[in-house]
Amino acid sequence: MPLIRSVSGIRGIIGEDFNPEVILSYLGAFSQIIPPGNVLVGRDPRSTGDSLSKIVGGTLQALGRDVIDLGIVTTPTVLINVKQLCASGAIIITASHNPQPWNALKMVGPQGLFLNSDEINKLFQKADENNSSWKSWSDYGNYQKSSQGAANHLALLLKSRWFTPCSSLKVIIDTAGGASATILPQLCEQLKCKLVEVIGEKPDSNFTRELEPICKNLGSLKHKIKNNPGTIGLATDTDGDRLALIDEQGNCIGEERTLQLAVKAVLQKNKGAVVANVSTSAGTAIIARQAGCEFFTSPVGEAKVVEEMIKRQAIIGGEGNGGVIFPEIHPVRDAQTAALLILGFLQQNNITLSQAVKDLPKLFMEKDKIPISANYDDLSKISSIFSDPEIVEVDGLKIIQGKEWVHVRKSGTEPVIRIISEAEQPQRAKQLVDKVKNIIRGS
Repeated sequence: MPLIRSVSGIRGIIGEDFNPEVILSYLGAFSQIIPPGNVLVGRDPRSTGDSLSKIVGGTLQALGRDVIDLGIVTTPTVLINVKQLCASGAIIITASHNPQPWNALKMVGPQGLFLNSDEINKLFQKADENNSSWKSWSDYGNYQKSSQGAANHLALLLKSRWFTPCSSLKVIIDTAGGASATILPQLCEQLKCKLVEVIGEKPDSNFTRELEPICKNLGSLKHKIKNNPGTIGLATDTDGDRLALIDEQGNCIGEERTLQLAVKAVLQKNKGAVVANVSTSAGTAIIARQAGCEFFTSPVGEAKVVEEMIKRQAIIGGEGNGGVIFPEIHPVRDAQTAALLILGFLQQNNITLSQAVKDLPKLFMEKDKIPISANYDDLSKISSIFSDPEIVEVDGLKIIQGKEWVHVRKSGTEPVIRIISEAEQPQRAKQLVDKVKNIIRGS
């Protein structure tokens, strides 16, 4: 399996193209492009994370960097601590929603942001040149562990003006045994929620379910909610940057609605621009415009969304996979920040999650993926599924007609083509995806 390089960093299957030699070349390039200073290392709990963390930390030391190892923490925890600890950058070892055989390196710069497009391309160029060298023994960097990462992150959330005690709410958390186990239960306790249960109470490489927090993987959480009427379900991915919600009746509301609810929560109190990626539900744009706010789109990828948010001075943004970016806390996708905003919104408005969802735009999405095909390079035929489409050639191809659209793009995290559609009826959304799949497959 070829190494996948994207704005998300590098990822691959352990023992194939993701190996120590590759890691050394990319860490050498990373150390060349960031300023002098400490580098943080954090990871999710997957089984290869511990050994990779040692390789990463040791290599950075050999490159002359002092290393602060945060251990198992969420991805947003690492980015927040770059600022808190005045580090020059960070390496996060996580493949997020990818299966266990995968792992990845995500690179963070001195502002506590993922490297932008120019920076990551510069890093890739230097990694290809592979001309970094280790320091002499006397110039090796120091190594220390820190257990304060999650505490620093939690403190930032608790002192936020968006902190609202939620004593009337009951929650069940499903971390899948991922990194959110280090912070999300503690946040809910500080919010005074009644914490009924935590599925995956401790980080554990023996994950309790499939890793992506999408409806088909949340059966256990839905079952527990139905056995505890009036309880809300909060589900995260392994590195704690995406949040999915189950309403008090045990219904999975869909990860797209996480961002929509967070946007409603923020725009109820503040007005400002909103940004989402080009694959995100049009419901987010509708909510922003109904509130009298501007809405902008970006290519897919957290770094791309953050770039556009900075450009537009947006007050909130994100991606339709449950990734909420709220710069007032920190410009990073963060499941914990999403929970803070949404639970507070429910408490302040004295409504249930199902009631909040009823007020959202009534649109339906279909998401699918197929292996990369040679036919992907010619997408011109796809526009034929609409009679008079608007064509948007940003990050693949998106075609729009009225309230319907389809977006086709190569994934930056898997060797697949992603096909996403939206329509006013679920059957129509599925029909659109099926038509595109048939075109790409040449049938």
